[in-house]
Amino acid sequence: MPLSYAQQRLWFLDQLEPDNPFYNIPVALRLTGRLDLAALTQSFAAIVNRHEILRTVFETGSDGVAVQTVRPNLAVEMEHIDLTGLEPGQDAAWQALCRQEAAKPFDLRNGPLIRARLLRLRDSAEQQDAVLLLTMHHIVR
Repeated sequence: MPLSYAQQRLWFLDQLEPDNPFYNIPVALRLTGRLDLAALTQSFAAIVNRHEILRTVFETGSDGVAVQTVRPNLAVEMEHIDLTGLEPGQDAAWQALCRQEAAKPFDLRNGPLIRARLLRLRDSAEQQDAVLLLTMHHIVR
């Protein structure tokens, strides 16, 4: 499929300056309470499976013009990072991970163009605390 005008602009900018995270859209959600990791992981996979744009990659066709290709399926793993060993009040450590994640570039040709990371901060019988990091490239928005 051809690219929209907005996608053409973002693709062109990526060609000029590859590996630039400027067009990343990061979101960090604080999750407290009981967390069902299996349900969260399955939900994220279902969302990616349902929405074609999240399975789309952007390639250069034989004529040199960019095209979008929708992959029939695309496994997007949700990485779980255990930070339960951090002492309370060490927010700077996990916040630095949030910034690092937001700054990781995307590969428009190979995808996926969305990432999910779960930072587990506290995991006890009475309290669970986590941060869900979702990052996607603006071209799929």
